[in-house]
Amino acid sequence: MEITPIVKEDYLILEDQETVSTMIGKLKKYEKRTGLIFRNDKYLGLIEKKKLLRTKLDVTETKVGKYLQKTPLLNEDSDVIATAYLMFQSNLDYLPVEKDKVVIGVVNALDLIKLAMQIPEVSNLKVKDIKLVKSVQMNKDDPISTAISIMYEKDVDQVPIFDEGEIYGIISFRDILRKYLNWSPKRDVSAKFNAEASAKTVGEDFPKVAELPVGNFSTNDNLVSVAGNVVLSEAVDLMLDHNVSSLLIKGDSGVEGMLSVKNLLRTIGSLKVPENFNIKYVGLNDLRLSESQKYNLQKITSNEASKIQRHLKNDVFSLTIQLKEYRKEGKQHQYAVNLKVEYPGQIITGSQEDWDFETALRKAFNNVKNNVKKKFRN
Repeated sequence: MEITPIVKEDYLILEDQETVSTMIGKLKKYEKRTGLIFRNDKYLGLIEKKKLLRTKLDVTETKVGKYLQKTPLLNEDSDVIATAYLMFQSNLDYLPVEKDKVVIGVVNALDLIKLAMQIPEVSNLKVKDIKLVKSVQMNKDDPISTAISIMYEKDVDQVPIFDEGEIYGIISFRDILRKYLNWSPKRDVSAKFNAEASAKTVGEDFPKVAELPVGNFSTNDNLVSVAGNVVLSEAVDLMLDHNVSSLLIKGDSGVEGMLSVKNLLRTIGSLKVPENFNIKYVGLNDLRLSESQKYNLQKITSNEASKIQRHLKNDVFSLTIQLKEYRKEGKQHQYAVNLKVEYPGQIITGSQEDWDFETALRKAFNNVKNNVKKKFRN
């Protein structure tokens, strides 16, 4: 299953020289959770949330490029399971999608999880079958600085807040972004707080904010929760309907934990797709590829072979990849990639030449997939 149906062209663009306050304003205006950072139309990465939380900064002067987090780039027909694994390993809720080295859209983790609910191995799971987040519990009167430390050290984006043993609210990275970094929604506790939070510098000139009760920052109304015996797909639908990245899981003894996007990605990413193919490389040892090029060769080949497998209705097949470096201009090399797919009674080929090794490889696979589709259509 490919991510193609969930690639969205609607995403927020940030320039690396924009200020943090400008970023926050754009996130609020366009109701986005994050934005892609560019420099002169070149994609650089996303905001590194953990570093942002742990830094005292002047939001009107500090540039977003200072908190840049480099990310992987997806191909528009990347596999759902492989993408979920990549998101989980990268600790990201969004990943950009590229075509011909140009970013064409983004994939949202919740949309990916919703699509993955069609996979037989997860379609019948219940919430209780997923390992829940057992986050540190906080009291509503604990300081907001403690919540920030927990998120940073425990690598979580949400923390449940309690009041005398009963659930009071949830504090999320988004809540902290809205208030702690000078974004004040309607539920602000007082005009005095608004005036202080609007001060130019959030840092040493504003030390009392870090000691304010976490209950002043948390989401305390309309909390979304489900029981552990609910079908997982229903819980995912609930997360999408309410645009939340976690659900409270309640049982007879109260809150049992939280179902998070990260845990769902881990479950989906851990699925194994049976491989009914073998791969043979010809000429690989004669190429002077870098370690990163060798890694990308293995990654691209594995992903593309899995797609061919689906087109062939899981028939067993063999794939031969012939690689040749046949021309050089300065430090550049031109590559030729020839592919041959053999399965019962059929041989399908595809080839491509390019100065960029990975481009030649991807286009050669695209040629093969197009030829496979023609075979089945006929």
